[in-house]
Amino acid sequence: MSYQVGSACYETPEAAASAAASAQVGGIVQNGAVSYVVNASSVDGSSITYVLSPVAGGVPLTVVAPFTAQPCGMLGTADAVQMGWLVAAAWCGVWAVKFMATAIKDWGDQHGNA
Repeated sequence: MSYQVGSACYETPEAAASAAASAQVGGIVQNGAVSYVVNASSVDGSSITYVLSPVAGGVPLTVVAPFTAQPCGMLGTADAVQMGWLVAAAWCGVWAVKFMATAIKDWGDQHGNA
């Protein structure tokens, strides 16, 4: 099973958590009057530990954020094959209806029903 973060899928929850954490690293967050630079110190499959360092200097904060990896919802090869068969079936259905309409019209023309 793969896990999605943004527009990419990852093989493990740890890799997905790492991608989610890296998207936040270097960002600036504000808590009250103090601004912090975000850095990730550790990542596992169920949580991300962020270290928030004050921009003006001072004691950094450590925040452990829970992380739940989401299943990948992007289309894969199996999905494309299934959709291709559905499109082919729709085309066959249209062709069958057209063929039957032509056959009925031709039969009527041959038997004097104009």
